Amino acid sequence: MQLCIRNLYKHFDKKIVLNHTGFVFQEGSIYSVLGRNGAGKTTLFGCISGDLFFEDGEVFLEENGVSRPLTFEDVCVVSASPVLPDFLTGYEFIHFFVKLNRENPQAESIDSFFDLVRLDEEDRHKLIKNYSYGMKNKLQLLCCLIRDPKVILLDEPLSSFDIIVSHDIKEMLLGMKENHIIIMATHIMQLAQDMSDEIVLLREGLLEGVKESVPGDADFEDYIIRALQEKPQGTAGSGREKEPESVWGKVSGDARKKGSEGMRTQNTGTDFPEKQEKGSPKGGHRK
Repeated sequence: MQLCIRNLYKHFDKKIVLNHTGFVFQEGSIYSVLGRNGAGKTTLFGCISGDLFFEDGEVFLEENGVSRPLTFEDVCVVSASPVLPDFLTGYEFIHFFVKLNRENPQAESIDSFFDLVRLDEEDRHKLIKNYSYGMKNKLQLLCCLIRDPKVILLDEPLSSFDIIVSHDIKEMLLGMKENHIIIMATHIMQLAQDMSDEIVLLREGLLEGVKESVPGDADFEDYIIRALQEKPQGTAGSGREKEPESVWGKVSGDARKKGSEGMRTQNTGTDFPEKQEKGSPKGGHRK
């Protein structure tokens, strides 16, 4: 399985954020997308998840030689600023979420999910409005784990977790990668080096894989900083030498404007939308 981005173009007003770029993300790998502030990492995730329109290009999954558009069930976004129902307790919310997203919800203990992120039993029964920022992020990650999507997008992950939970979550993600495509957007170089199978730069609207340097190299951070300061190499068409070919050909103009076929607004799989970026159009995703 692979996630294919082809000729992706997105702009806000006069600012081009994604400039006809392409990339292929493979199952069984963890990718870190690095870029300067405002480079378009969150916009890229919005285009993949279906939360944002894009003006041109395609985003699709390829499995066993067959390409298809992503669906709501395929993608989960763990955002830096989760939006959750403050009027519920954590336990009520997760219980409700399990019933919606699991075929046999009675077979699994709600407390067993909370145990995964070490949320204290006392905190599980507090109203979410009284949760700390880190506790809300734990709930959001739980939603992703419960849904078990094919593609997991992590926007600045682990930024609000303590050292012990961060270690547990990293081990959990490393264990999940065999059957998933995991993409992180992060500014934490050490996290990218520790967890990534491949690092991808986003600069000047283009995705470009870092192939020559191995994460963990003593000079790797300096290399990345220099690379982000330079203009990307190659043409504006791709982050790799060759973009993926879609088996159904180019999408129609209307489909391009609406993003990936079959997508609808979602982040953790709930209907609690993230804040729209300035200049982005509203709606346009299939239900």
